[in-house]
Amino acid sequence: MSTNKRFFLGLAVLVLLNVAALTPVVLNHLSSAYGLKMIKTKEPLLLEGPNGDEHDYVLPVGTTLYHDKSYPEGFDRYLVYLNHKGVIAHEVVPMKPEYGGALIDPLWLSNIDADTLKDLFKRFPLSKEDVAAAIKANEITKDDLADIIRSMPE
Repeated sequence: MSTNKRFFLGLAVLVLLNVAALTPVVLNHLSSAYGLKMIKTKEPLLLEGPNGDEHDYVLPVGTTLYHDKSYPEGFDRYLVYLNHKGVIAHEVVPMKPEYGGALIDPLWLSNIDADTLKDLFKRFPLSKEDVAAAIKANEITKDDLADIIRSMPE
């Protein structure tokens, strides 16, 4: 075999070895949300507490959700990514054979209707200052506020 052929054969083998070595690294660093449909929320959503927690929480407007899966029962599952600095108080979840290598324990997310909003305000009553701050933050005009007050029952 000529020297040029050996050189190019050696070069090809070297390139293939590099590709084989780097492929797992590249695949490992792809986001699990890669290729998933993304949506950005336009209103806050109600997040039910885990494991029968009687508290509800609110997912803020503008949260990006990644569509994971649709279920025949009529609901969809979404992923959300969170950043956190510091140490999270936690407990380790032991891996059990029935988890099949991963435990997916989703919370329920729902739209906030008027009745739910009333219940939330009963749990977290707003002061006069809170209402004023909310109105100012949302740039509601005096005319808007007057319309709201006129639409309220006596």
